[in-house]
Amino acid sequence: MTSYRSPLQRPDGFAVRDNRAVFTRRDHDKRYTELLRAELDGDTWSVTDRARIRTPGRVVLHCGQGRDGFLWLRAGDTWVRVEA
Repeated sequence: MTSYRSPLQRPDGFAVRDNRAVFTRRDHDKRYTELLRAELDGDTWSVTDRARIRTPGRVVLHCGQGRDGFLWLRAGDTWVRVEA
C-alpha cells in the first residue's frame, strides 16, 4: 500500500486514472463544488487545474464517488460524471 498527501484539504470526492486524479470539495448545500485536477509527480500531487463548477442541483454530503477513472458527483437528484 502507498499513500500520498492530498493536494486539497478535506476532499470529499476523488478519482484516479494512471498518474492523473480529480478531487472535489463541496460547499455544503450550494449549487457548485471546487474541482481540482492533479498529476502524480514522484511522491506528490502537482495541481494542474483548479475550478469551481456549477451543478444542476445542490451538492450533498458524500457526493463524490470515484470509479474506473471517473468521479461521479451527486448534485440534487442528478449524477455528474467528471473524468480524471
